[in-house]
Amino acid sequence: MVVILVHWLIRTGYEAKFAERWRNMTVDEHAGLYREILTRLDKTATDQADGKFHTFSVGDPFYSTYINIGIWNDLESFDSAIGKYIPDVKIEEKSGRRTQTVELEEFEFKLRERVVLEVVGSRGGELPPATVT
Repeated sequence: MVVILVHWLIRTGYEAKFAERWRNMTVDEHAGLYREILTRLDKTATDQADGKFHTFSVGDPFYSTYINIGIWNDLESFDSAIGKYIPDVKIEEKSGRRTQTVELEEFEFKLRERVVLEVVGSRGGELPPATVT
């Protein structure tokens, strides 16, 4: 089992368009996805003056932050189901300099970031039923 975190950086004013797009994305039920959860910064917790619940630097005033947490059977399952949606980066080298070009979705402020996490352990009970099917 692997956990894939995707950090979405969404243009201000495009949050509803992004959320609608995410809800309409589907993954085949046999693709190896156990669960996927879309989250965003909780303003009631992160705006507190003491910073007790906001010590992770993922927010920025220039865009809205969403983090997608996907629990997959393995990296190959994720790549097979989702890899086609990950944009290619075109690299051009000229005179010792590189230009990188990538297509963004209309709602993206900057290219989404992702990381694959290895599960070291787990605890707790069952997750509640999914709200998006």
